[in-house]
Amino acid sequence: MSKSAWLVDMGYVVKASKISGIKLDYVIARDVLSDRFGETQVFLFNSYDAAYGIPTGLKGFYNAMEQEGMVVCLHPMSGDASLKNHRQRRVDVDLACHAVWQASLRDVGSVVLTTGDQDIIPAAKLCRSRLGVRVVLFTFRNNVSHALSDAVDEHLFFEEYRDRVDR
Repeated sequence: MSKSAWLVDMGYVVKASKISGIKLDYVIARDVLSDRFGETQVFLFNSYDAAYGIPTGLKGFYNAMEQEGMVVCLHPMSGDASLKNHRQRRVDVDLACHAVWQASLRDVGSVVLTTGDQDIIPAAKLCRSRLGVRVVLFTFRNNVSHALSDAVDEHLFFEEYRDRVDR
């Protein structure tokens, strides 16, 4: 069985989990994917406020995920929180680059994306059409672009695995 890569936009997870009520257990979710798509390497993407740094609790979470073999990719936010123009930046671009990179590896047969953003569509299409890799969305039922869902081979929902992936 080939391997898979799971790329997670943590900003999406935080936002969509508030609506669904599921608190995602990343380790168990990785195991669900490994059962289905082979050994799964996880990449977690998030942003942080450079003025304040990464909160201690979040540092602990990232360290725990790294101890589980996951790769944490962090990017400074742009703008100023006090001016309400504070935004995540580079996360989608980094996630898309990693998707194409992973799809180019010989032993990766599936790229699994946890994001709802249609900005990932070009990378998903490239992975499928040029690199011949299966692209799967693994998301909540809410906050997912319909165009993104249409651009992948398969769409799985956390809600279908609630009994396993909810902490």
